[in-house]
Amino acid sequence: MHRFLRTTLFGPLLFAALVCASGCNIARITINHPLTPNDVAFIEPGKTTFGDVLATLGTPDALSDSNEGIVATYRFMDLKYSRVNFGWVFRFWSPVDPDLVISRTGLGADAFEVFYDPQGIVSHHAFLHRDAGPRFNPIPF
Repeated sequence: MHRFLRTTLFGPLLFAALVCASGCNIARITINHPLTPNDVAFIEPGKTTFGDVLATLGTPDALSDSNEGIVATYRFMDLKYSRVNFGWVFRFWSPVDPDLVISRTGLGADAFEVFYDPQGIVSHHAFLHRDAGPRFNPIPF
């Protein structure tokens, strides 16, 4: 009797879990190589040249002019995206496809900027991180 209950309950519970989980999306997006402080530890202001940084980090995404020299910007993004659509289950019984979505993205790119003097020597450098933004975004609300 105990085995019968276990087998008869396991199938429907597994089916319900699979139906609910099919409304979930999880993705990871990486653009460029995400830079860490260890990757840029070799940069010493006043000593490291533009050529040294270029040889180690590669070509920057943007070069711009400033009053003190040039600015090299390296953009990167490591994004984890998750989404749960609670209305997905009801589309089988409802004439309207109700979307009740909770998602977390945090879109936006991080950047690493290197500032050079007119001779091409690093004057300073810094990471620019995107805002974390709201924790969850319920849609359609």
